[in-house]
Amino acid sequence: MKTMQYDIGLTFGIEAAKGQFITGYEPGSQYVPVAEANYRFDKDVLRDLMVWWNMNLTGVNKDGMYLFGPTGAGKSAALVNFCALLNIPMYEKTIYEGMEFDVLMGRTEIVGGDTVFMYGVVPLAMGAENEPGILVLNEIDRADDAVLTGLYEVLAGRPLVLDAAGHHVVKADDAFCFAATGNTNMAGASDDYSNANKQDLAFVDRFWKVSVGYPEKEVEVGILKSVVPDLSDELCEKMVDVANDIRNLHTEGENRIPLTMSTRTLLRWGNMTKAYHGFSRAIEDSPIAYALDRALLNVADRPTRAAIIEVAELHIGDAWTSVSAQAATGNGGKSFND
Repeated sequence: MKTMQYDIGLTFGIEAAKGQFITGYEPGSQYVPVAEANYRFDKDVLRDLMVWWNMNLTGVNKDGMYLFGPTGAGKSAALVNFCALLNIPMYEKTIYEGMEFDVLMGRTEIVGGDTVFMYGVVPLAMGAENEPGILVLNEIDRADDAVLTGLYEVLAGRPLVLDAAGHHVVKADDAFCFAATGNTNMAGASDDYSNANKQDLAFVDRFWKVSVGYPEKEVEVGILKSVVPDLSDELCEKMVDVANDIRNLHTEGENRIPLTMSTRTLLRWGNMTKAYHGFSRAIEDSPIAYALDRALLNVADRPTRAAIIEVAELHIGDAWTSVSAQAATGNGGKSFND
């Protein structure tokens, strides 16, 4: 694959010194993901990804990249959009309980009467089809020991022997990189993430560790506004305030609530508020409250529901109970269907 230089400021939509470039690839690979139109990078995470990628390409460092943090904070999205904007092939798989290492290697299939070996994400990322790129394994902190043992060999730079493909040997291309995401610091299960496993220190030692949290308020307001532009600026700020208070209730104090509001859930709430606004007369309820039920609250126990509604009423005010939901939009309270 041919490399090309990308202007950092123009590519990622950030302020960067003139003449700063980063290496990517020419367009053309079928394995490059699609960028999200309204995605905004956390500046620290983006900087870490750029430095890590550059050090891998130049051979200075071949460590993996581990992005960890709360659910819905944008860990996978950061990798997807980074690869998309630089045209880097990306090979993604989510780890699940009991998954065997062979799932990552590939499988045999019958094609036209012939037995054919189909490469899995690991050999593909290493360059088995001459399109090396970034291997991304989500929920890596759920992996069993058998999977970790195989991945350790890959991280160590050793050739991959595919027994099911007749002992075919795949050597990692210089452009191969390994990234992973998870909710924990690999130290084992927590109250929120009971399925996480404690990972072997030798495996953990192979990664950069980058914590990914929820965006700062002004950034998250901008994300919400860009995704749901029909919401007023005022309401976007209030909805983010609600989200931050819910997160605080989830993490602080003796009476922590079991639910939180991720950025993903916040955007769902915003989109549903817009959608239900057009049917406000039919549902005979505030679109904002109605949408929050379906975005989050319908799975809450009574004390949690009461605590979140109190927060929402505090920040959103009259619009929380307004059927017309005029404060919800910048269109003077008219139905989206009017």
